[in-house]
Amino acid sequence: MSSRPFSAFKFWWIFLFLLGSSGTIFFTACSSTESHSDTSAGPSSVSGTVFEVPLEYDAGENPIGLTLGDFNGDNKTDIIVTSPRKQNGITTSEDGTLTLFQFNSSSTSRFPFSSSTITPTTAEWRQDVISADFTGDNNTDLMVTHTDQDKIKLLRNDGSATFTDNGSVTVGDVPLNLVSGDWNSDNQTDLAVVNRDNSSVSILQNSNGVFAVTQTLPVSEKPIQLADGDWDGDNDTDLAVLSRDSTLVQIWLNNGSGTFSAQSTTYTVGSLPIDMISGDWNCDSKLDLAVSNSGDNTISLIYGKGTGDFDSPIIISSGKGPGTMAAADFDNDSKMDFVVGHQFLVSTSGFSLLTGDFSLTLSDNTSSTGYATPVSFAAGLAKNEASPAELVIYDVDNDSKLDVLIALPISKKLAVLSGKQYFGNLSCP
Repeated sequence: MSSRPFSAFKFWWIFLFLLGSSGTIFFTACSSTESHSDTSAGPSSVSGTVFEVPLEYDAGENPIGLTLGDFNGDNKTDIIVTSPRKQNGITTSEDGTLTLFQFNSSSTSRFPFSSSTITPTTAEWRQDVISADFTGDNNTDLMVTHTDQDKIKLLRNDGSATFTDNGSVTVGDVPLNLVSGDWNSDNQTDLAVVNRDNSSVSILQNSNGVFAVTQTLPVSEKPIQLADGDWDGDNDTDLAVLSRDSTLVQIWLNNGSGTFSAQSTTYTVGSLPIDMISGDWNCDSKLDLAVSNSGDNTISLIYGKGTGDFDSPIIISSGKGPGTMAAADFDNDSKMDFVVGHQFLVSTSGFSLLTGDFSLTLSDNTSSTGYATPVSFAAGLAKNEASPAELVIYDVDNDSKLDVLIALPISKKLAVLSGKQYFGNLSCP
């Protein structure tokens, strides 16, 4: 199982600063130039008829990422929450702790999982973690970025959710985001990693769990996100690269042997793009892209033509500070809907606080963009501390209703919002 079957990219929040003198609490991402929308309106406080009131579970020092997989071989989906760095007052230090939530078949709760902690021997900056069977032994392994060391590392699973270091590979400067796929059709799971500070993507091919860089793609300045899919319908996996500073999406097509070439056409998105996901939004069997734009509170929908080319982006409205995204067909109309995590500053007299919520944007044929106005919900129990990082859509309690998992870095929790209204689908019918 891949690490992102139903979710958006790990939203890479790193630091939590507590500025006591100014009374300001906020996150900053990898770049100090990134900022958040400012508003006097607080987050939503109730879930309403769509989701139950959130449940919250301890999930490490700085939970930002969610990874799904069957880690103990019981054919049930488990959850790993990642904490890249640890908060030490106004500074941070490496962490790398993983909180494992294993499915508990004896539980009848809305969240039938038991938790444990996987702590590295030496603290590490694991900015992104994905899961797949990288070694071909039918066990779900982990691949992590060592962002400050410009490396990626394989953590091999023995089948009982015990992970051991299986070696590192040097990639580019400040590796942020990983995706996996079989680039050369040899039935082994390969990798691509986006390297922010030397504006490159490293392509790695897998030989029985041993990885080697086979190609380095030069991309637009400050790449932050990858998405994979068969853009041109030739049955191999291609890549899309989102670059923050140029606000561009660049398409790289695979020739079938794992060698990628850039398409001449690029696609301009909104201000301060944060996340990019792939999927078939209109269920026409042609893969599309979506990009959240935190700087102008929009989402860019880029519909694929199935030829390697895409239509010009369609802009839809979002709430304040859209970041991480996920998609599913909540209302069974054969069009994908979006769940979006939001981060924004709430300012009152002499006090600013980073908070947020999450929103559901349903498809709407009567709208010129094809989507309705987003509806916001509280992301956690603490109204003024629920700033979401990663979110995942998944039927957690197996009641056929779509639930949402949200990593909450400030409160150090995993929030679980059980669905009440929609018996939807995670993908097109």
